[in-house]
Amino acid sequence: MLHGCTRLAVKLDFIAGLLLKAVDAVGSRESKNVQASVGETIAWRNLFWGLSDAMARAPVPWPAARCSRTGIRAGYRVFSTVAYPRVKELTESILGSALIYLNSHAADFRTPALRPYLDKYLRGSDGTDAVERVKLMKLLWDAMGTEFGGRTSCTSATMRAPPRPSASSRWTWPRRAARRRRSGASPSSAWPSTTSTAGPCPT
Repeated sequence: MLHGCTRLAVKLDFIAGLLLKAVDAVGSRESKNVQASVGETIAWRNLFWGLSDAMARAPVPWPAARCSRTGIRAGYRVFSTVAYPRVKELTESILGSALIYLNSHAADFRTPALRPYLDKYLRGSDGTDAVERVKLMKLLWDAMGTEFGGRTSCTSATMRAPPRPSASSRWTWPRRAARRRRSGASPSSAWPSTTSTAGPCPT
């Protein structure tokens, strides 16, 4: 858990640095809500560095070794499941369409007919040219928005296990099926589906 906490702290360092550069590029640094969201991102980064330091600097005796305290490790396990989704949410809410308002391929910059438009409409508000701004936003998108950077809601929905019937409902279904047979209806609809109920991917 010490290794996992330190790894997450380093990743939040990386994301917080990209986020600071990104808000400069889109020109929203002076907005109060943006400052508050960036501050919360940095606070999450500070939390995990504090937990990592506490694990390393305040160990307790363990057979033939030293071990970090149980309470500190438990804190990391709880907050690690909250921090990354929250930082992802903050990043997407701050930057909005800036994360996806990008050209599709680097070859577009080598196309004479497109280059003037890319230089004009993709440049940064802080004087960053179009190439550097696109590099920054694509890097941040890879870290936050892709399947590599974080699981999407679609993935979470399709991986959700179907609910198991309770003990009381197991006896209700056969009686319901028997009533439907007596009424002439198909008994198949009396039983719940055992397949996933995730439904289509949200868009």
